[in-house]
Amino acid sequence: MNEHLTNRQIAFVIFGIVVGYGVINLPKNVAESAGTGGWFSILIGTAVAIVFTYIIAYLGYVHKNKTIYEYSEMLTGKIVTSIFMSIYCIYFFMFFTMIIRMTSETIKLTILLRTPVWVLSLVFFVAVYYAVTKKLQVIARICEIYGLIIIIAAIIINIGVFSKGKLVNVRPFFVLEDIQTYIKASVVTIFPFIGLEILTIIPFNKKENNKKIFKYSIFMIGAIGLLYVSAYEACIAVMGVDSIIHYKAAVLATIRRVDIPSLQFLRRLDGIFIIIWIMSIFCTLILCAYGSIFLISKLIKKISFNKIAFFVIIIAFIVSQVPGTIDQIQTWLDYIGYSSVFTIVIIPITLLIITKVKKYDKKI
Repeated sequence: MNEHLTNRQIAFVIFGIVVGYGVINLPKNVAESAGTGGWFSILIGTAVAIVFTYIIAYLGYVHKNKTIYEYSEMLTGKIVTSIFMSIYCIYFFMFFTMIIRMTSETIKLTILLRTPVWVLSLVFFVAVYYAVTKKLQVIARICEIYGLIIIIAAIIINIGVFSKGKLVNVRPFFVLEDIQTYIKASVVTIFPFIGLEILTIIPFNKKENNKKIFKYSIFMIGAIGLLYVSAYEACIAVMGVDSIIHYKAAVLATIRRVDIPSLQFLRRLDGIFIIIWIMSIFCTLILCAYGSIFLISKLIKKISFNKIAFFVIIIAFIVSQVPGTIDQIQTWLDYIGYSSVFTIVIIPITLLIITKVKKYDKKI
């Protein structure tokens, strides 16, 4: 079942899973914690994400042709590996399940006011199931195509929105006395960067994935960070820090205030944003769903991948309807964000230490 990807595809897979729901709330969360200096907090979060991207990529690079299931079993044994994989399975499962529910709620509140949330959720689950059954290489191609479209559209939107803002709203750019505040505020940038652990289930190939994989993956995280900074600055330039903290979907609220006559039929940027936002969400969903199903298939080898996918999607749909309010969904998402400490930090660092102690990196 192991499928190899090129360095470029892996970079776009990272983009596909990271840039999703988190960006829509980023300006509000950062503005509340850091004010106009929030761009610095985002850069700190980006730097931290780069470190752990390197660690996870290094594990894949050292243990060629193996996913985390194989090299964890080799390093820690079956029992510990089963615990690690269970954590990852639950994490990926809850991630895509709650993101689908929250996305459905957002779409209902913004563009499809009369459509039941369960119908919107069902549409997403059916689309995700179909994509996941096509396996990793097809998913990676989707991320490549969608990713390129999203990047181009995001640059156009951010420039267009910023051009309608006021420079006074983004000042002061940086206050040296508030450096501790900026560092503390970087914690709220964790959620927009979770998803890096997708690298753990991508087997690196000796021919395709040479040392350049580190440059590709780190460059993509850096590019995402700059994209977040530009989106943040564009939003506060239009809305101002004092106003933007009152909107949960801050990016969408900002874009809806902008009208650019020179773009003619594209003058309403909110329509473009919703399209590319759904595309980015879809990439996140299929990658998280694939991660969960892939690892379950490793633990339960007697059942085929597609059958597992079917049962997982059915259960996920049922679970997605459990939260009664948006606040309850957000609470679940917060817990998922906290659990990423295990999937991105603790488990990879543990495996890295064992790899170093047993000197597996010296054998490549």
